[in-house]
Amino acid sequence: MAKIKISSLFFLFILLSACGQDYGNKLESTELDIFFTNSDDEETARNIAVYWKEHQLLGEKKQFLQLERNGQILELKLIPSEKFEPKQFSFDERATLKSLQDSLQKVVQPNRLELVISNRQFKTLYNINQ
Repeated sequence: MAKIKISSLFFLFILLSACGQDYGNKLESTELDIFFTNSDDEETARNIAVYWKEHQLLGEKKQFLQLERNGQILELKLIPSEKFEPKQFSFDERATLKSLQDSLQKVVQPNRLELVISNRQFKTLYNINQ
């Protein structure tokens, strides 16, 4: 009976592990994790991590970003630290993100970059370019 319970628990653990989200490969640090879904984008992800640190964009809490290709566009998905409501997103906040996007564009050239606000599963909530 104990063997059945142990093997059942082991099977359940394997099943749950297999059902986990795959956000791509990951560059890890204590302050920032950057996931990238295309292995060719690892160098770009590294450059973004360096940019993030050099421009003092690291916060008190660990941040999670995802770099994902959408056709010819590289989307850098950001998870907000507070609840995000697209309808309450001000012009000034959008302008700040647009400025950040323009600055980051130099890091990812020749690719076109778009900043995207996403939820914790990296599902798009708001694209500042649309």
